[in-house]
Amino acid sequence: MMEEYKELQNYKIIDYVKYIAAIMIVCIHCTQLFPIDILDFFFRQIICRVAVPFFFISSAYFFRKGYNKDQKYLGKYLKKSIYSYLLWSIIFLPIGLNWIQQNLTISEELMPIAFLVGLFHTGTYYHLWYIPAMIFSLFAITKLLKYFGYKTIIIVCFGFFLFGSIETYYGFLQNGWFKDFFDLLISFMFTTRSGLFYGLIFVTLGFYIVDHQEDLRRNIKGMRIATIVCALLLIIEGFAIYNVPGLDMNFLIMLVPFSFVSFITLLSCPIAIKNDTRRVRELSKYIYFIHPVCIVIIEEIGKAFDLPILASGIVSLVFILILSHMLSSFIIVLHQVYLKRKTIFFSLIIGMLFTSITASYFYEQIPSSFVVKFEWTSCICFFLSFTSCYLLTLRKIRKQGRLNF
Repeated sequence: MMEEYKELQNYKIIDYVKYIAAIMIVCIHCTQLFPIDILDFFFRQIICRVAVPFFFISSAYFFRKGYNKDQKYLGKYLKKSIYSYLLWSIIFLPIGLNWIQQNLTISEELMPIAFLVGLFHTGTYYHLWYIPAMIFSLFAITKLLKYFGYKTIIIVCFGFFLFGSIETYYGFLQNGWFKDFFDLLISFMFTTRSGLFYGLIFVTLGFYIVDHQEDLRRNIKGMRIATIVCALLLIIEGFAIYNVPGLDMNFLIMLVPFSFVSFITLLSCPIAIKNDTRRVRELSKYIYFIHPVCIVIIEEIGKAFDLPILASGIVSLVFILILSHMLSSFIIVLHQVYLKRKTIFFSLIIGMLFTSITASYFYEQIPSSFVVKFEWTSCICFFLSFTSCYLLTLRKIRKQGRLNF
């Protein structure tokens, strides 16, 4: 059934795109998917890069709608987000510490500082940066809009984004004071991928869409044309820097206009979806949170046992997505029931016990010359602990009729 959403309220299609975006983020974090380098670059570093801006804009959009109805929504949202972030930060802390131990040389005295940098900037594991960036951006733009108009804020935030994009366009920098300054900044911050340099502009655009719906919905056709044009320009921009060495590919300038017009286009999409999309929405959230664990488990097994189809490529991605989807489903169901401390404790004990058995066998079988990622053991423990918790509560879940896949 086709139905024109003139009020920009096709929220169900947003939920499905969130799920697709979560898969795109998994693709970005995987090892090479396609054997042809330029094809892999096109898919992972151009197409999939639209995912994170989409999450920023969609989160900002729905936050702004809630805030416009209730001014206290900011406090409620931040409280919930901070609690969730601290919980996931604690869960991923052992994995993050394992990564630091293998990849960085940090003295014990500096570990508390490293923890604070991780907590407030990079995340205790690499994908968790998004939450403090989102919290900062939502709070900052909400407050700034009380004193400044959208035009001023968009210009300033886009300026921050352009500065942050030097990370992507680093190869164009000439030797001199500015390059030295940027190198010094990166040595402290590790990356410009943060709320200040990345999140602010997309959150501002999400707010703008809410506050200017009346004007925007009058030009839906123009937005659809603009989406196609911006998509083509984004692809051109990506290929233009294909051979330019950069620090990362987080920033592409055309992501800003493309994300804006494409989100409006999605909201006005004429495809009417009848089924409930809440589960899809939940899956996208948890797949984002737990996919790094599944990537480490699958890819390291593939590398250790010389199984190329698991070490990288499409087959590896399929296994990672299956594992991520399964574990996400477990967490969704567990979130619906009250977990006793005893259940959590026994889940951790069982997880650690089976991890020690699994890890012992794993390290005995692999060649002594192969260096496994230190966080592999922690990731196995993560997976086995959540699986154990699910199995321990399975009877209770079945009684409540909440066993859904």
